[in-house]
Amino acid sequence: HGIDSSLFYPRPKRKQNRFVVFSGGKLEYRKGQDIVVAAFRQFAKRHSDAVLATVWQNPWGVSPNDLGTAGHVDGDIEVDENGCQRIEKWAVQNGISSSQIVDFGKVPNTLMPDIYAQASVAVFGSRCEGGTNMVAMEAMASGVPCILSANTGHLDLITEDNCFPLFKQSPLTIQKTKETSHWRESDIEELVDALERVYHDREEANARGSNGARFMRDWTWERRTRPLIDRIQQSIQDQ
Repeated sequence: HGIDSSLFYPRPKRKQNRFVVFSGGKLEYRKGQDIVVAAFRQFAKRHSDAVLATVWQNPWGVSPNDLGTAGHVDGDIEVDENGCQRIEKWAVQNGISSSQIVDFGKVPNTLMPDIYAQASVAVFGSRCEGGTNMVAMEAMASGVPCILSANTGHLDLITEDNCFPLFKQSPLTIQKTKETSHWRESDIEELVDALERVYHDREEANARGSNGARFMRDWTWERRTRPLIDRIQQSIQDQ
């Protein structure tokens, strides 16, 4: 995976009175939005200025049974007449105040930089990433302080000081199959602590956000695909 550096780079933050927790990625068990909801639910009770801003719409549908598998949330989510999940209603049903949840709906990729510019922190609690998580890469490239589950593909994005890793990773205790044997479950309390850390130390958070943006300079599509193209060309020449 790579990022479009002409779109995703640090921009001036929008001035606002809310602490915006961004979470993106298609709504599904693998992406761990149930973990994010459970952690934010605790965090929001302590901070009335916190708001969860989501870009979770999944055009392929979502299984309520999957979302509720881990027992963190009630997975029953409605779909409207346009095929969009009723994210805000679902969040309220799971204990988040209606004033602390905003779903941006289906957002074209070209408009995502404006959303990142509003974020105080971005959270990615995936149980598995087969690649590197493109939404997380875009947020990091935009200078947003990011909280990442330290498992699978996310490990390629994590350094000592470019994000807030969630190191407490446990094997799945349910829905285990051969395909999910390498998936990992983030600790909700560790995620709440990470949110508190960002909330109370904005200087550290901004520094890690800046380090993340610098790290992502080497992750443009051109730089990431060039070695593959060179290898293919070499293979053709060797035949």
